[in-house]
Amino acid sequence: MEIGNKIKTLRKSLGMTQGALALKLGVTPSAVGNYEHGLSFPKEEVLMRLFDALECSPNELLGDGRSLSPREKELLSKFGQLDERGKISVESLAETELQRTLSEELPSAARKGGSNEPLIRRSSKIKSVLDLPDYNGGRK
Repeated sequence: MEIGNKIKTLRKSLGMTQGALALKLGVTPSAVGNYEHGLSFPKEEVLMRLFDALECSPNELLGDGRSLSPREKELLSKFGQLDERGKISVESLAETELQRTLSEELPSAARKGGSNEPLIRRSSKIKSVLDLPDYNGGRK
């Protein structure tokens, strides 16, 4: 998603009009419209005010398009308030749960119609793909 679309999406998620955002940024409503339509890009000082006005991080606005959900923001805020021992505990648990989740993904994908059987059962006569009966060397 381009920055203009992100600005518009974040602005609307806060229930803010272009005029209200313009007031917070110190620009005109038409400037906000130009940002949202990709006709212009905010100057550096306006961009810094945008992060505050839209309650987002630079990564959310300028990054790869992934923004944090309210739940994720809340969890990050709580994580930031932990002491070092608490942060180490949470990191350890997160790593354990990530490994569990990743290890469970493969079997669940196989249950959705896949099979644990090999795609091609090799007989003693088949030594390579060239030996398969319907192979014609890429020619029709």
